[in-house]
Amino acid sequence: MEAYTLKKVNEYIKQVIALNFEESIWVEAEISQIKEIRGQIYIEFIEKNEQTDTINAKAQGVIWYKSLMFIKTKLKELTTSILQEGQQIRFKAKVEFHEIYGLKFSITDLDPSFTLGNAELKRQKTIAKLKKENLLYKNKETSLPLIIKNIAIISSHKAAGLQDFFAHLNTNPYGYTFNTTLYDSSMQGYNVERDITKNLDIIIEKNNRYDCVVIIRGGGSKMDLSYFDNYNISAKIAKFPIPVLTGIGHDIDQNVIELVAHTPLKTPTAVADFIVDHNLNFEIKINELEQKIKEKVSSNIHNHNIKLELLLRNINNKTLSKITENHYFIDSIYNSIINQTNKLLLLENSKIRELSNFIHLSNPENILQKGYSITTKNGKIIKSIKNIVTNDIVKTILNDGEFHSTVK
Repeated sequence: MEAYTLKKVNEYIKQVIALNFEESIWVEAEISQIKEIRGQIYIEFIEKNEQTDTINAKAQGVIWYKSLMFIKTKLKELTTSILQEGQQIRFKAKVEFHEIYGLKFSITDLDPSFTLGNAELKRQKTIAKLKKENLLYKNKETSLPLIIKNIAIISSHKAAGLQDFFAHLNTNPYGYTFNTTLYDSSMQGYNVERDITKNLDIIIEKNNRYDCVVIIRGGGSKMDLSYFDNYNISAKIAKFPIPVLTGIGHDIDQNVIELVAHTPLKTPTAVADFIVDHNLNFEIKINELEQKIKEKVSSNIHNHNIKLELLLRNINNKTLSKITENHYFIDSIYNSIINQTNKLLLLENSKIRELSNFIHLSNPENILQKGYSITTKNGKIIKSIKNIVTNDIVKTILNDGEFHSTVK
């Protein structure tokens, strides 16, 4: 049985590929892994089944230093944004096969319009799905507390806008203080979805410890920010139980997480200013309410003082009138008592005089002077003839003396 050596087979494959791929071709694939070694970029490409998400194909690619310089000169900072894990790209490459290293795409150019277009298509699909699930405005239905004090921050500790956010927040001119917790997260690249969704889950477990969540980064290219069009991140933000504020740092189109966030703002410093202004507005309302209360209390006190003054004046007038009235009444009673007393005294004096005259006239001495006499028996006055019998000895008292007699 005839057999071929591995080298012979690989040489044959190399010849076949060389004959069939004489010119460079454009290939569309997803970057699953990428790394830079000594100025050259090595990439692993995959293609997934859209329905099952399983891998249908896999291949290796390389961008040699000279080609990389050409691409960077052409695309500038967009190069880094396109060459990210999870990114769908269209690249121009020479199909090469090496007997030892196998099949490899030698990449010479990139098509940014494909990646940008694919990202926009994914963005529109994400928006449509969120809209169908009624999630676009769900987080906006949550309410910020009257005062924002405790803030959960999702950002990279290396993010350009993070320090600007802290500077604006902590050096505000009103002296407001805040409790902030940073949940470190990738803000660019393949790990953005994993880190942000994981941190949101951790924040939920804190059981309403925070007043709001802030997601910030310091700007970037459109491709850099395309990771924030992710459905899983956007859906989790939409369903989040407390308000989510975003400051991604660009002025072009809103990405999807900004569409679903409670309050989307342009930059990290704008988020800090919004929080400070939110608290300032509450303080202004409190001050205005305090002023209104003071004015109302002052007005009420003034009105009550006027009423009390009128009432006091009325009481004084009524009191004086009543006192005067009672004086007249007392004088009237007094005069009546005096008059009645005088009349009674006169009447009694008359009675006394009459009684005195009666007593005077009834005095035995006066009666005896008129020729009357008093007869007694045994010391008792005889008032009737029946009180004496024959031979009784009686005494007769006259005006000038007395004598004893025997009754015959």
